[in-house]
Amino acid sequence: MKTLIVMRHGKAMPSVEGQPDIERCLTEAGVTALEARLPHMLRLLEVKGENAQIWTSPAKRAQQTAELLGKALKANNIAFEKKAKAHECLWEQDVDAFLAELYASEANLIFAVGHVPFVEDVVDVLTGSTPSFSTGGLGCMKVFFADENPQDSTAQDSARLLWFAQGPIAADWETLSQLQAEITEVAEAIEQQREAFFADPQDIETIHHFRTNTRALRSLVAFIKPWQNAKQNAKTQAILKELVGYTSRLRELDVLEKQARSGDDSSPNLLALCKKKASAERAKVLKALKSKKATRAFEQAMAQAKNIRWKKRYVRYGLPRHEVQLRFDSLASSVKADLEQLNLSDAEHTHEVRKRAKRVRYVAERCKSILGADDLSIIESMKAYQDTLGDVCDARVNIQLINELLRRDLPKSVAWELALMRAQNETFLYSALKAYEA
Repeated sequence: MKTLIVMRHGKAMPSVEGQPDIERCLTEAGVTALEARLPHMLRLLEVKGENAQIWTSPAKRAQQTAELLGKALKANNIAFEKKAKAHECLWEQDVDAFLAELYASEANLIFAVGHVPFVEDVVDVLTGSTPSFSTGGLGCMKVFFADENPQDSTAQDSARLLWFAQGPIAADWETLSQLQAEITEVAEAIEQQREAFFADPQDIETIHHFRTNTRALRSLVAFIKPWQNAKQNAKTQAILKELVGYTSRLRELDVLEKQARSGDDSSPNLLALCKKKASAERAKVLKALKSKKATRAFEQAMAQAKNIRWKKRYVRYGLPRHEVQLRFDSLASSVKADLEQLNLSDAEHTHEVRKRAKRVRYVAERCKSILGADDLSIIESMKAYQDTLGDVCDARVNIQLINELLRRDLPKSVAWELALMRAQNETFLYSALKAYEA
């Protein structure tokens, strides 16, 4: 009598033209799903003092599954021969050859990692049952051989299906992998832009992209809050908020300088003043970002972004895509409701709603592979809202900056130009408010 557990390999990469099928590997989500669920699935197995063998198809995906199976057996304190044995019959799906090797084996506990329809055929031939194996599925049988009781001339080979465990849904771990991949990509872009800013601090576009991507990363980290380890999420968000804060004043001065440059009659003195203020602030940002404190915080935030610690229940069971969809829908609906009731005369609320519209847009842009196609239209609508509210917020900030500058001792001609710019912003703001009220 032997205990036989047949297992279908985990979720594998799709076929690629020119690549032999035997070389296909497990997906990242397939690996994660098996790592999470196999130790719990194997608790169904009640064995004492038996030394197990792991047989595997020579296919790479099956061998990777066998390796993960070995780790799960070790976690359950089940002794096994350390090296899995490759059996061609598992790749060739030859049930008769497999049963002959099973009969000849001296092992009493055997795990056989193979493919469909082979694993289903083995269960069918031995027990008459026909379970359908998903990737990572397990079927456990007690196998009795006729010659175990030679005095019984009617004895036949037979087996009893003890239990069947369907494999984990790898797509639920794929969601976590996709979120991690998107966040890692943004973090890596931020690192590159930071280094580029250090190399050329006068490049306005570099610090602009650094600021934009830092806000995008902060939006993504806020989005995954329900599923990420709470302490890590809070720490990462706090650091990213501080990083954004370093560049906020510079962004405002860059906007003011851009408006000054757009004026056909702007004097060299006005342009020089705006550029001087922005350059001085840029030097402060450079010094702040290069400080030991900011460097340590930056490196910590990027490391945490690239190695998200998910809450234990999501590590164990994965994250269904519909849960991500529901959270996004809730956030988008909340922003839309605020936009419909928005009072542009409330500067603080307008600024807050604009930031939230940005966050929805950033999430929609970065999570296209997870969210439904219908939600992609939100990107354009949120960008339109963001641009409209951004113009209003920028006008308010420009007025504040100009008022600060006018309190300084400036040449009369420059003061007059700044006053004219202020009037232009006030006129735009007045028109925007009137249009909104209409």
